[in-house]
Amino acid sequence: MSNTKYALTVVLGLLLTSIAFANFESAVNETKSITIVAPDSPGSTSTFFTVRPDFRRCASPMCGGYFVKRVNQTVTNCANGRKMSECYVASLDWANTSGVPIDRALLRGTLLTRGDRKGKYGVLKVEEAWQASSDSRPTGEFYRVRDLGLRCIAAPCLSHNEAKLNTTLSRKIAGVDINSIGALDDLVSQASQAMTGAEGVLVAGTHATVTGPAGRAQMLKATQFYLKASVGTSNLKPCIKTGCSGEICADDTRMSTCIYRSEYECYKKAACERQSNGNCGFTRTPELTSCLARK
Repeated sequence: MSNTKYALTVVLGLLLTSIAFANFESAVNETKSITIVAPDSPGSTSTFFTVRPDFRRCASPMCGGYFVKRVNQTVTNCANGRKMSECYVASLDWANTSGVPIDRALLRGTLLTRGDRKGKYGVLKVEEAWQASSDSRPTGEFYRVRDLGLRCIAAPCLSHNEAKLNTTLSRKIAGVDINSIGALDDLVSQASQAMTGAEGVLVAGTHATVTGPAGRAQMLKATQFYLKASVGTSNLKPCIKTGCSGEICADDTRMSTCIYRSEYECYKKAACERQSNGNCGFTRTPELTSCLARK
């Protein structure tokens, strides 16, 4: 009788083990089989630029603007038709977007050519402004990352989708690490939430291989992440008078030639403030217009 009970116990144990393993294998296979993700269209990942101020010493607008560069690309198609490593633009047209501090900006926009009495010059018309989470310098390549909402019982889990900016490349990855950048906890929380939306979060970083019961996969280790700026001007720095003679109105320090012109006297009493297009500039009051006409 005892032998019969022992045999039944062994059989029951084997049966339960077999069922548990079958359920585990089914669950793993299920996570592996979910491979259909709506691809990121080229229009949603294109025309993203980094930007840096131009500190050369020459007359504005030929100097004192910005240098812009397409991320993930070795050359940028400039407004003058040339392909260069980066393009000079005299100004940024924020249009209906929100401005962000230039030293933390990742901008999406269009390079245009505009002109005035001083000649033609390039302008970046900003369509989207994204702001870095910290002062950390981004390294690696730039991606739009979205959380697919997939949770697996076996690691690694292909829970996120990354689309490489300014390319058509897109794939699933085993998550993204945004906790080692030094960003505030509140911003990390905002980024995690934003990843569940259609626009996701923009991330700069490099890949690392992770392994587990489900095999091997790539994860993204962020060196910086960017949150989309809301429409408005709350993130903008105040406008200041800068240049050698205070003849430039901008939100950062600019260099200019120290060749004095009589018209610069007019700017001493002029209001340097944010204009309707989002850029800093001298407000054209009747007094300023009259003064410039006399000079």
